[in-house]
Amino acid sequence: MFNKEKGKFYIRIEGRFESAHYLYKYYADGSDEACHGHSWKVEIFLSGKENIRPDGISFDFLTAKQKLAQLIQSIDHILINDHPDFKGINPTSENIARWFYSGLKAEVKKAKGKVDRIVIHEGPENLAYFEPA
Repeated sequence: MFNKEKGKFYIRIEGRFESAHYLYKYYADGSDEACHGHSWKVEIFLSGKENIRPDGISFDFLTAKQKLAQLIQSIDHILINDHPDFKGINPTSENIARWFYSGLKAEVKKAKGKVDRIVIHEGPENLAYFEPA
């Protein structure tokens, strides 16, 4: 029977936002990168502590989706460098991925889940991802 197949379940949620940023000391001479914008996409891969519950759900992602929406609202249509959480932190795709993880991990844990991976798409062609240790 199909529901007896063994394996690991993951859930994916995503969000999109429009923001600008520039990287500090990007060039060899120590100068900053020019300010520019992206159409960003963030993907969150989640799993439940139980893998799959008796009702067939591995993780109910509603809480994580709501928290993701709050995080996106705070970073949408801004210069990320000016966001309070990024003061003194280079707003690279990698650091943005870690920022989303930091903002989501407590809510997901409270809902008996785990954040397995955060993927940040910087436009349609480039991405970085973070997998917490």
